[in-house]
Amino acid sequence: MNLKNASGTVLEQLTDIIKQIGEGDYARTIPSLNATVGQHVRHIVEFYICLFEGLQTGKVNYDQRKRDKKIEADQYFAIDLIQDIIRSINEYDNNPALQLEVMYGETSNRFNLLETNYERELAYNIEHTIHHMAIVRQGFIEICPYIKLPDNFGTASSTIRYAGQG
Repeated sequence: MNLKNASGTVLEQLTDIIKQIGEGDYARTIPSLNATVGQHVRHIVEFYICLFEGLQTGKVNYDQRKRDKKIEADQYFAIDLIQDIIRSINEYDNNPALQLEVMYGETSNRFNLLETNYERELAYNIEHTIHHMAIVRQGFIEICPYIKLPDNFGTASSTIRYAGQG
């Protein structure tokens, strides 16, 4: 599976689940996570937005994302954004070099620049999305037991392949 298909598959799976969530549950705090499904969705969406903004500037910086509260409060707005992201991924056919700006440490004020490219960052976003889906999986069990989650929701492809070898 290529990166476009993998990304689309993961984001469509997330969208399908968001559509099943009762409106009040999307923004309801999950006690064990001290966060909402909407906050995790916002986090995922904003990373993809940062990647596409970085294509315009040549620099990707996930730390400086906007943190749009509407994404975490309005599941239909989030679904629309995810569909826009899927379309953008499907329409983009280049792999330009990019710089990833990162800053580590709570008191640091200096960005480190790392060489990367679009496909590497798209792969990172796929893994990042799966990671957050795994986290919210527990939340769905806790506050949305009415949702039927796919067996592999929030599970990395490598884990699925490994489990199939047993």
